[in-house]
Formats: sequence, C-alpha cells, structure tokens
Amino acid sequence: MDRDGWEREHQGAYGCGAWERAGHQARLLVAWYDEHDGGLGPGVSPRFSGNSGMRVKWPWGSGRHNTLGLLFWRAAHDAGILVDEVVLANAMSYCAQGAEPLDAGPVPDAARRTGIGVGSAASVAGISYVLQAHAEADLPRPRPAGVRLTLGYRVRELLATPDWDLGDWPAALARVRQAMGRADETRESGTWRPTDRERSVGARLGQDLERSLASPAISGHPAPSWLERAVRLAAVTTALSGAAGTLSGARPEEARRDDAGPLVKVLGSAADACARLKASTEEIGRLWEAEESHEPSDRASWELSHVPVALTEQIEETEHLVRALAGFLWVLAMH
Repeated sequence: MDRDGWEREHQGAYGCGAWERAGHQARLLVAWYDEHDGGLGPGVSPRFSGNSGMRVKWPWGSGRHNTLGLLFWRAAHDAGILVDEVVLANAMSYCAQGAEPLDAGPVPDAARRTGIGVGSAASVAGISYVLQAHAEADLPRPRPAGVRLTLGYRVRELLATPDWDLGDWPAALARVRQAMGRADETRESGTWRPTDRERSVGARLGQDLERSLASPAISGHPAPSWLERAVRLAAVTTALSGAAGTLSGARPEEARRDDAGPLVKVLGSAADACARLKASTEEIGRLWEAEESHEPSDRASWELSHVPVALTEQIEETEHLVRALAGFLWVLAMH
C-alpha cells in the first residue's frame, strides 16, 4: 500500500492524518458509551450493560480511545480505505478471540507514544464491548435497508442523537424558543425597548431567512435535497452570528454573555443551534463531491444510505425553528 498516498487522501478529506482522524472518531464513540453505560442516559441494550466483557485498567493513562482509534486506523490501513469508511461489523474481527494483537502489525509512531499497552491483546479486549455496543446498538427506529454501518455513518448518527449530550439538538432548539419568549415578554412589558438599529437589523435578517428557506436548488449543481437544505442552514449560521456580533459590538461568541441584550441572545442561541449541523454537513458534502464523477442514479437512495434518520429530523426541526425566528423578527420590526 502507498502509505503516503493514503495519508494524503485523509488530509484532503478531513484536513488531518489517518491516526488523528481515527482518534477523534474513537473519542466520540467512547464518550457515548461511557455516558450511557454510566447511567447518564437511557442506556444501551441489557445485553451490553449486564455483562460488557473484560474491562481493562488503564494505569498508563492512554485511555480506551487510543486503542479503539488504533483499531480503526489498522482496519482502514489494511483495507486501503479512509478511516470513516471502516464498517463496524468488519472491525469486530480485530477483537475476535485468537486474532493477532494490533501491536504485532503496523502501528503509527504517534500511537506508540500514547502509552504502554496500546494495541496489546488485553487492551483490545478492553474496548471490544465499546465497539460492539455501537455495531449492534438498539435504535428507536431501524436504519433504512441497505445502510452500511460505517464509522463515519455512526458518528453522524451520534451527533444527531437527542438522548446524548453532544447530540442534544432538541435542547439547543428549546433554548432559542425560550430566548424568543423572554424577549417578547420584556418587549411587551416595556423592560426592553428595541432600538431602531435592532429593528432594522432584525427586519433585514428576517427577510434573508425567509428567502434562504424558500430558494430553489442551485442551478447547475445537483445535490441531494438534504445537503442543499443543510448548506443553506450553514449560511444561516453565518448570518445569525454576524448579526449578533454587529448588534453586540463584540465578537459573535460573546453574544451569549449574560449581559447581552434580548435580541442578541436570541440570535446567538439560534446560531449555536444551526451550527450543530456543521460537521455532518461538511462530511456529507465531501461524500457527495466524491460521487459527482459518477452521479448516483437514485439520489433519494444515496441520501438514505448516507444521512441517518436522526440527522434528517434535526434538519427538519431546525428549519421549523428558523421559520419561527423569521416570524419573531418580523413582529419585532413592526413594533
């Protein structure tokens, strides 16, 4: 295998090397497992929580995510594919009894520096139950037929999973609606008197939001409908952050301070909610671009096999929120 070429593919796809990408994705999988297995979420299936298999102590501080990351790196390396393309069910073979320990084969130098025991038989046994929990996770609704449960697909699924802290987009949307409600209350009570500038910025932004959701597909650039909608919401994120920063006279991220004005808080929280789609939108965009040379005959099927159900729901609910925000801004401009 051309290791240098393989690494260049990862740099082009993710802006980082294969080992860094594998470690990033592994951290997310371990964090999800720990939250659920630790009783902080609804929990995985009893077949995992009751007897998760051998647990390994990590006195050297390297953590399970390093061994899991090495497993993904090795599976991608052996198959000559990108880390995100590793099929979780296939990756389980590296955990099978009698399998060659990961440290007996190719290991990136960075992995060797993470700590004692990474890639040993004991360390692999210690992360097998984490991988199994993801490969066989029980879902509220089954995945569409034909979906290949790759590492990338599973991470996109996790980032749109409402019952997980890092994927709790319903809570982010609720914060926006609460901010709009508080802003309406303070305006109606006279506690907050919107300035002409706030009304002007709100009016322009409200019109832009309505147009962004109603605009047709970009001419000459075919793409799955989900991706078009997600790209528009990414542009909305930028517009919201910019407006919040303009009104607060500070950097956009400072719009969330406790002393920020009601409108700035609304726009800042809305920008945060829309930004939760950023990582998955970029990844699916890259996947689609890779397919453009031989465009799929059935775009709907392509979308089903790449966009998890939870992510589709997140887009729909975020669009509903943006429409509500546009109405809020219109009312603000009229008063």
